[in-house]
Amino acid sequence: MLDQAPISFEKWSKCGKYFEWGNHHVFYQRGGSGEPLLMIHGFPTASWDWCWISKDLVNRFHMLLPDLLDYGLSLNANKKPCSVMQQADMIEALMQHRNMPDAHILAHDLGDTVAQELLARHNQSTLSFKIKSVIFLNGGLIPDLHRPRPAQKVLAGALGPLFAQIVPKKKMLAGLAEVFGRNTRPEGELLEELWPVVLGVNGRAAMPRRIRYMQERRAHADRWVGAIRDAKLPMMMINGIADPVSGGHAADGFAKLAPKAKLVRLPEIGHFPQIEAPAAVSELVLKFHDCIVEKQAKGNAEEFSGQ
Repeated sequence: MLDQAPISFEKWSKCGKYFEWGNHHVFYQRGGSGEPLLMIHGFPTASWDWCWISKDLVNRFHMLLPDLLDYGLSLNANKKPCSVMQQADMIEALMQHRNMPDAHILAHDLGDTVAQELLARHNQSTLSFKIKSVIFLNGGLIPDLHRPRPAQKVLAGALGPLFAQIVPKKKMLAGLAEVFGRNTRPEGELLEELWPVVLGVNGRAAMPRRIRYMQERRAHADRWVGAIRDAKLPMMMINGIADPVSGGHAADGFAKLAPKAKLVRLPEIGHFPQIEAPAAVSELVLKFHDCIVEKQAKGNAEEFSGQ
């Protein structure tokens, strides 16, 4: 079981930066040296998820880790739902703000979907920066294979706003812990630490707004699934196969969709590989990038793509 984070959420929040985008006060972390690495977190948490592996990547990459709109410490002043398209627009603006013309991407959960939209734009040559590679962690890349939890279904429904206000903290945290592997579930201090991360600065009211991405995935399935199928750059999935939401069954779907991409299955690991198996994920990320460098030197980097 997991009972402590490498850095507290409070400390993490004090060493980041902000930039203004529309009516949003967007929080982001940055650090390290080397090639740019854009790290996009998932639902229902924040960029703090990456603190388990960022310490292992700091000497290899210049990392950019935003809190998505309405998540974590990114204030949503107008309190309106933010679409995946808007999340992608914000990231394009942040990349320009940081003067980063290209980046590798490491994404998880909702972050996978945002990365798919960025990838679709990249495939169409409309993206304002160049994507050099993409690594996906557990997420609903293929909507037909996504298995949302009961709480997610309620949040996405008509009773979502009411449910978000009345569901007990203990019940919500217990539900979150259930998507972890049996032997890697958060407990004690770490489980308590997750609560302010889930709430963020926008509070309980943000939860039903955030979950709308599930409907968007279905509406834009052709575009976002096609983005992976049509990509001509190095890709990899790292999948915790014990995840009931996007585990082994999602890995099987990815293998069929992108047969030339790398795929690593992590036994007994659930929905949050970067938290549950940080050493393994860090090692896989670094080895993947070593392979990219080697393949690029030989002129056949597309071997890792879906083509």
